[in-house]
Amino acid sequence: MVEIQKPIVKYRKVVRQGGSHYISIPPGWFEAHGIDPEHLDLLVVANTDIRIVNPEHEAEVYETVSKMAKKANI
Repeated sequence: MVEIQKPIVKYRKVVRQGGSHYISIPPGWFEAHGIDPEHLDLLVVANTDIRIVNPEHEAEVYETVSKMAKKANI
């Protein structure tokens, strides 16, 4: 049985450092999914919204977004 997690809906501060901007991810998100943030790169999908993808769903999301981009000739 898949356990449904309570979604995290919070405002996060955007911090500029050099030529980049950073948004923190609540530690509870990593803990809830058993993810060690020290040993991980996260897939980020961005257009008008930004989505940080749970590594368990990375392949599925990457494939879906790639197909959508190919259809749109992006």
